[in-house]
Amino acid sequence: MSHGNRSRKKNYSAMRMLGKQLQAARKAAGYTQRSLAEELLIDEETIASIEQGRRALMYDLAEQIDQLLGLKGMLVAGVAELPEIDQFPLFAEEYMEHEREAISLSWYDNAVLPGLLQTEAYAYAVMSERVPAYDEDELQAKTAGRIERQEILQRKCPPTLSFIVWEPVLHLGVGGPETRRDQLRHLRACAELPGLTPGCGPGR
Repeated sequence: MSHGNRSRKKNYSAMRMLGKQLQAARKAAGYTQRSLAEELLIDEETIASIEQGRRALMYDLAEQIDQLLGLKGMLVAGVAELPEIDQFPLFAEEYMEHEREAISLSWYDNAVLPGLLQTEAYAYAVMSERVPAYDEDELQAKTAGRIERQEILQRKCPPTLSFIVWEPVLHLGVGGPETRRDQLRHLRACAELPGLTPGCGPGR
């Protein structure tokens, strides 16, 4: 049975990482994209696309490259263990990377509270409203990922943060009365953090 025809969802961040591994191995072996493509009897653009994470590396091709470059099954193992789907889409991962590096952030929300200010219960409730719905494992993973982003608030030298929220958002019963009360208390605590300025846009 050929693994190369197996249907799977695209996982762009993992594909990009696998592409970087291919690129490093190719260069270490002294091949250009063109010369490697010629050896494999495929288009140069195929190699370029795989290395850039725009095209999935198929199992059969990974086997050929492993053998040609003497990689002892490294790429085959990478393809076999590629997660079925990203926890976050690539554009979100790139945004979060910029967020971690930023020295200043300004944020406006008119539907829910900003993710950096959400409690775990509030974040879980927000994620639970998604259509189509996440399964429980996805809900837990995405909620944890959102809370982990708040690490930047506790740094010794945090970024300068400005948040404007449409006032009616504060009155929404996301997650129920207890979740709302805890969230409002959390907002008050966040307002005491250095460099963080919360604000409300009037509802009328």
